[in-house]
Order: sequence, then structure tokens, then C-alpha cells
Amino acid sequence: MTLKSVFIAAALLPLAGAAWADNACLIEGQVYGETIKDCSQTSLPIPAGDYAEQCNSNANGPLKATVLKACPAKAQAACINPFGQKVTTYYYSRGPQALADTKKSCVAQQGKWVDNP
Repeated sequence: MTLKSVFIAAALLPLAGAAWADNACLIEGQVYGETIKDCSQTSLPIPAGDYAEQCNSNANGPLKATVLKACPAKAQAACINPFGQKVTTYYYSRGPQALADTKKSCVAQQGKWVDNP
């Protein structure tokens, strides 16, 4: 598990507990010299304002956060319910090594990994 994959997982995990309808938080930017485009989605009952605040709090430094109704299509892979949380995180634009590291991180967090969801 790389420091980068731990960082992204830690940034997105709080969204699992945060929408009265499906909510998604798209995180984009550069982290440790790599382009990141990850989207975390939950259908837990969370007030939209609280969800938006939590999503935006993850956009520190070079990262940009955008609240969406659902994550974009055509993800490379997804991690479902890490740490038993009702959240799915979708990964886009990752190189082969970064994707492999992210898969290891997902499995270590007891999430279910899915390629090309």
C-alpha cells in the first residue's frame, strides 16, 4: 500500500458516513506527481448540505472536489464497501502500478475490488 493510496482512501472514506439521495464526490487533481480522478458514491441518508461540505473539505491543496448525483461512467475499477462502510469509490486515469497499489489497499481495507465496473 503506497502513501498515495492511503491518502486518497483516507480523504474519501469520511464520505461514507455523510445524502438523502445518492451522492457522489469527484476528486480531481495532482497528488505526488500523479493525476488523480477518483469518485466516491453513497446512498446513505445524509443531508445534501452536509455531504457537500464533507466533499469540499477533501479538496485541499491541488485537489478539486465536485458534488454529483452519481459518479461518471467508464471507471477503470471500483472498491466497494471498504472498512464495511456503505460506499463505493471509483478510480479513473490510473497507471498500471497505481491501479495495482490501489487494489491492494482496497483488499487490505476489506473492500471488494471490481475491474471495469
